[in-house]
Amino acid sequence: MTTPVSDQMSSPVTPNQTVRQILHPTGVAIVGASGDETKWGGRLLRYMMKHQHNGPIYPINARATELLGLPAYQSVKDCPGPVDLAILLLPREHIKAALEDCVAKKVGCALCITAGFAETGPEGRAEEEELVAIARAGGVRLIGPNCMGLMNAHHNLCATTGVVMGTVEKLPAGGIGMASQSGALMGAMISRGVDVGAGFSSTISVGNQADLDLNDFFEYLIDDPMTEVITLYIEGIKDPQRFTALLERAAAVGKPVCVAKSGRSEAGARAAASHTASLAGAWPSFEATCRRWGVYLFESIYDLLQGAQMLQLGKRSTSNNVAVFSGSGGGGALLVDGLEAHGLELPHLSDATVQAVSSVLPATHRQLPFDFGMLNHQATPDPEVAGGSIGIALDRAMSDPGVGAGLLLLTTQPGQELVVKAAISAATRSNKPLAFVQGAGNHGEIARRMMREARLGYFDSLHDALKVLAVLAHRTEPQPAVKPLADSGIPKDLPSGFLTEPDARRLLEANGIPTTRWSFAVDAEAAVKAAQEIGSAVAIKAVSAQIVHKSDIGGVRLGVQGDAAVREACQAIADAARTAGVNNLDGYLVTEMWRADAELILGIQNDPEFGPLVMVGAGGVLVELMKDVQLWPAPLSHAMARSMLDRLRSRALLTGFRGRPPANLDAIADVLVRLGSLAATSNGRLRELDINPLFVAGDRIVAADARATLA
Repeated sequence: MTTPVSDQMSSPVTPNQTVRQILHPTGVAIVGASGDETKWGGRLLRYMMKHQHNGPIYPINARATELLGLPAYQSVKDCPGPVDLAILLLPREHIKAALEDCVAKKVGCALCITAGFAETGPEGRAEEEELVAIARAGGVRLIGPNCMGLMNAHHNLCATTGVVMGTVEKLPAGGIGMASQSGALMGAMISRGVDVGAGFSSTISVGNQADLDLNDFFEYLIDDPMTEVITLYIEGIKDPQRFTALLERAAAVGKPVCVAKSGRSEAGARAAASHTASLAGAWPSFEATCRRWGVYLFESIYDLLQGAQMLQLGKRSTSNNVAVFSGSGGGGALLVDGLEAHGLELPHLSDATVQAVSSVLPATHRQLPFDFGMLNHQATPDPEVAGGSIGIALDRAMSDPGVGAGLLLLTTQPGQELVVKAAISAATRSNKPLAFVQGAGNHGEIARRMMREARLGYFDSLHDALKVLAVLAHRTEPQPAVKPLADSGIPKDLPSGFLTEPDARRLLEANGIPTTRWSFAVDAEAAVKAAQEIGSAVAIKAVSAQIVHKSDIGGVRLGVQGDAAVREACQAIADAARTAGVNNLDGYLVTEMWRADAELILGIQNDPEFGPLVMVGAGGVLVELMKDVQLWPAPLSHAMARSMLDRLRSRALLTGFRGRPPANLDAIADVLVRLGSLAATSNGRLRELDINPLFVAGDRIVAADARATLA
């Protein structure tokens, strides 16, 4: 990425404070404070006082001597004590002068809530870079601009304009840490967290990330003892390599990382850039990197929050098998239907579990889904489980080793309190997630209150609950570091630039990847001889560094057999090349024909942000149609390569679909491992490589076509 102008303008001095000190300030100045709570400065001043920040608060207002009972000051420079955090809520044209005052006062950090900078275009970006230069030259860190502030619930710090802070009596303290590139979404997550009983350590809105960025607060949350689960709302990453290193650190210390990222689509990427002046990275590369380090990837911030709440409680899915419980037979049936669409399954309970529920359920209803309408409420209760027979049914099913998680739907049934007591008891006793869906509308407020007070959370939507359980079930464990193979590398005699197919094949073969039998022919007569040596029908292809897509120009002939047919094919290919503007071919590639049971595309992508990645997907003519592709950072292990194959939607084509012989998945995985090793050892010289198709016929695996580009 390009170096910001601000970095070129000044050499940063040692910051006055660390990020941890910034999030634990004593003296706080509110620049632009007001007595009018309809204004940001009045609202934030009221929040800081309401939530009893345990240090001095200095309202800064040039036209006031007192605000809300506190002495007001003309400038930050006039504050009688040290200022660790100065919150800037002034019009844009006054921010520079206020920041210069912060430098003079040796403020630790300026939190700029004011918008109108880099997100507005080149002029605003130039002004923002000037602010960064001023701050860095004076040792002042800068958060924002264009943000909504931050909260440290364990430090009684409410330095945010989020309106939710005016509706809560006490900051919702807990173990969920959050860094967000959207201030509004940060506020929405806090508000939803209050609804479902989630608690937060720190929440930070990073805005334009002009100085301190998401990575800085990500690192803080990894080290923060009060943070048990990290949540990130991301639009773009300023330093992808540092972000990846922090993912590795979080995995090493065992802190779950939950991410929701916008910019998955092209339109979403444009929206993210216009919103906070971020560069939204390519989603597939970002996703692959996150999965490599065990990140939980959610579609929305609400799913993100409720997944984090379960993780913060120590709940972990052990499989994609979800036990379904309901007080409604129809509701249970809908839940079972929804499992498959989310890649989840209804488990079969063990004989021991069936016996354990025999006292509360009739023999006809001792397999999932459990219908509470069939329960025997006269059964002997278990003193260790609340909720009578409901609690026993839930508890015994959640204890089954074949159950990875649970899903309970509550409808407008009588005695909701008993069901909730049972759910709380079963959820507390289990280390697996039990998602509670309140489907009773306004009739269910008592149940919601009970779940909120128990801090277990609840869902209002079956779909949302299924999405969260799917993320928890499908997350990949962080993978240990992999060493490249010793024999990987690029042959020294290969040229730079786009490689012809013969050279691309030599690159593959040098790295232990088999190809179809082939021969390079300089002219038609050499092609005739090559076809005779192969001894069967052949494919003939144009060879020229000027031709990238041979088929598109008519540069490929298939099923050619006989001397005359070979000469005719070569002439037709040469004519097609001339029509495309290539007057002189290097020659012709003559290869054996194959009958494949399946075709894959494999390759290497050298992502500019996240480095080399290995790709596998449905190949041949299905590439553009199915777009069924998996990516993984290089290098990768054999187990990870097998996992990539397992994630393909078209995996059935490799496992004996409609009588086809099953493919040797280990052999395909070996090719992926070799590609990953080549990518990792090329030191950036291998820009891209595609094998399309890789022919698969039982145990036989060969590359039938390849192209590559070297730096």
